[in-house]
Amino acid sequence: MTILSGSVNVCKVISNCPVKLTGGGYPVSLWGECPQVDFFGAGNIFSDTVTYIAFFGDLIGINMTSIVADIGGTNARFAIAKPVAAGYQLERLKVVDCKRFKGFDAALQHWLDELEGPRPEKACIAAAGPLEKTATGGRVYMTNLGWSIDAGELAQEFAFPHLELINDFAALAQSLPRLSSEDYQVLRDVPRVEGAPMAVLGPGTGLGVAGLAEADGRYHVLAGEGGHANLTVSTQRELQLLQILMKSRSPVFNEWVLSGSGLVNLYHAVCELNGQEPEDLSPPDISARGLDGADPLCRETLLDFLNFLGSATGDAALYMGARGGVFLGGGILPRIAKLLPESEFEQRFLNKGRVAPWMETVPVYALNAGYQALIGAAVQLEG
Repeated sequence: MTILSGSVNVCKVISNCPVKLTGGGYPVSLWGECPQVDFFGAGNIFSDTVTYIAFFGDLIGINMTSIVADIGGTNARFAIAKPVAAGYQLERLKVVDCKRFKGFDAALQHWLDELEGPRPEKACIAAAGPLEKTATGGRVYMTNLGWSIDAGELAQEFAFPHLELINDFAALAQSLPRLSSEDYQVLRDVPRVEGAPMAVLGPGTGLGVAGLAEADGRYHVLAGEGGHANLTVSTQRELQLLQILMKSRSPVFNEWVLSGSGLVNLYHAVCELNGQEPEDLSPPDISARGLDGADPLCRETLLDFLNFLGSATGDAALYMGARGGVFLGGGILPRIAKLLPESEFEQRFLNKGRVAPWMETVPVYALNAGYQALIGAAVQLEG
């Protein structure tokens, strides 16, 4: 029997099927839930071995895989996402330095040139920056890199029949319901409220923020630019640091402190507060010196960083009503998380005045370093 093919909204099993379809053109559930087809009955599509193999060869083959990319201000990550029983398996994974390329199209072409065999027809690009809706699918200007990524132009240039463009932290939010306990560490161990909103934020090249809310049986992403909200101060010391930071920039927003470059800004402020001249240190230098205790000023900087992060995490919980949990991502926290018990992260998180009892009910998790945004990009293509 021939399996019908066609566009993504035409069933490949039978024509004129009213059942909601997946992106590949198959019923949402293949196992006994399609009212139109008796898959295993005599004379039907799996009644002979050849058709069975042909059907599942298509189902798990190139038509069910997708190209996914996570483009941050420092690194670009590419992979092919393949559906498996536990979610998605990432294949042909590669991380490249964005500075090597003049634009995203050059980075994408570099990765595509290394692929062998048929290329997936679907792609989702998650990029760091606000998404501007356009008639051809959207545009992201990456403020920390200077790249402009246009979905319509990419689809045309690389001949993708289906390409979606989303914010990188929107993709990270999409991945949250697919996480396993191996994907995160528990920072505040209180029960999650099932179905309640979740929030995700993370300091890296910038500070990404997004939310996820469940309604009508599905999840909806709330992408934001919380990294550009004003920095919250809670103590006299933090006020003094803010006043020093304001000599260079006013207002001082979260990302000016809670990011890689922000860590350097904060280090300079800590040095000035202590009457010391700062050294020319990179974010990894500050982290390394602070973690091993070799430099007291670097250690102070890391602790101040975690304290400010605690306040920002609490703010995100309030904005989103995140009884489903706040998840911390980004590339910086996994490197310095061992200092969390020494910091006042939790006190800052809870320090919200009359709503402090409500804050006690919000769990907090630290995402392990990984590729969750790539999984979220694959989830985005599910429709």
